[in-house]
Amino acid sequence: MDPEIGAFLSNITQALTAVGVILTAISSFRNRRKLETMDKRIIAAAIEAGMAAERARIAAINTRLLVATTNEVKAQIAEVREAAVAVNAEVIDKLKNGDKI
Repeated sequence: MDPEIGAFLSNITQALTAVGVILTAISSFRNRRKLETMDKRIIAAAIEAGMAAERARIAAINTRLLVATTNEVKAQIAEVREAAVAVNAEVIDKLKNGDKI
């Protein structure tokens, strides 16, 4: 083979290799940017999930407090009913016996 043709083919091969390296670098850079964007989305989703979990935890605490408060109010109402029944019984007894109220 002619040395000039060999040198020409070598130069073309090196130029094509350089173009391939450049295209690979560009592709790698684009992929890195996509990964960074994806990482940001994943981090944002994780933060949002954490905030939702905290809101759920607070809601559960509030629900427990409401249930406890409701049970306490029910117990107090029962005590008031018992006292009212006792007072009514005493009033009825006094009326039956002719005592003044």
